[in-house]
Amino acid sequence: MLGLSGLLLSLILVLSAPAVSEAYRPSWPLLNDIQGGEEWYMVRSKDSLYSIAGRFGTTWQTLAEKNRFSPPYKLSMGQKVLVNSRRIFPTARNIQDGLLLNIPEHGLYLIKQGAVVKRYPVGLGKPDWPTPTGQFSIMSKTKNPTWTIPKSIQEELKREGRFIKEKIPPGPDNPLGSYWMALSVGGYGIHATIWPESIGHSTSHGCIRMITEDIDDLFKQVNPGTSIQIVYEPLKLAQTADDKIYLEAHSNTYQIQFSYLKHLQKLADQKGLSERIDWPKAALVLNVRNGIAEEITRK
Repeated sequence: MLGLSGLLLSLILVLSAPAVSEAYRPSWPLLNDIQGGEEWYMVRSKDSLYSIAGRFGTTWQTLAEKNRFSPPYKLSMGQKVLVNSRRIFPTARNIQDGLLLNIPEHGLYLIKQGAVVKRYPVGLGKPDWPTPTGQFSIMSKTKNPTWTIPKSIQEELKREGRFIKEKIPPGPDNPLGSYWMALSVGGYGIHATIWPESIGHSTSHGCIRMITEDIDDLFKQVNPGTSIQIVYEPLKLAQTADDKIYLEAHSNTYQIQFSYLKHLQKLADQKGLSERIDWPKAALVLNVRNGIAEEITRK
């Protein structure tokens, strides 16, 4: 529990964030759907706090603190880890059937008949090779794909002194795993991965990675022509049916100039919620940015 000094420090850190860039205008509206909560996760082979946190859209530090783990944070197969999957689900906006991807939260939403029916954790592009934003569509679907390595990645491998191939056939060494869905933006796609620990993190060359069981499910539900809207929204605010206010904040993955506090203040003012928000509590959520939706209603 933080004392007054801790609260003041959090407020200072949030207030000192850079101003909103002229090139970036947050567009996410006030939302209302809260889903998920605390649950037990059973550790699998090769799991780590890093990989579990990525799968549940939070940080490994949050998991360590919540479970009172100490360094070196080694996990045992079958061990139970308490996780919190509570988050604000987006309004489908103008999507009746399709996909919505929010980069900072590493979350891909499947939408049918205007309603979100499922959320998948994904791995995305690293800051120097970002996943593009915009309105795209799925162009094709392939099982057991051959990876034709783009020239840009071949050049990167050459600079690193690594062996260069032009193609990698289907199999355990193929980074695309067993599924590939090409997007209408050249060179990018949604695919399985042989590095499941990268899910929930930004380490790819811009493509959208999914764990095999998730893309196996998604592959069956979408077809060529399906739309995918990719947005960049680090902050979500919700007012629920029982009049509670929730705030969810994620790391500014690509370090776009963006003031969390100013955006929250603007959205709260627009919706007439400013007087009902516990601002010191909101400051803590904005400072920690662990992806968990927290209630910030003034009591």
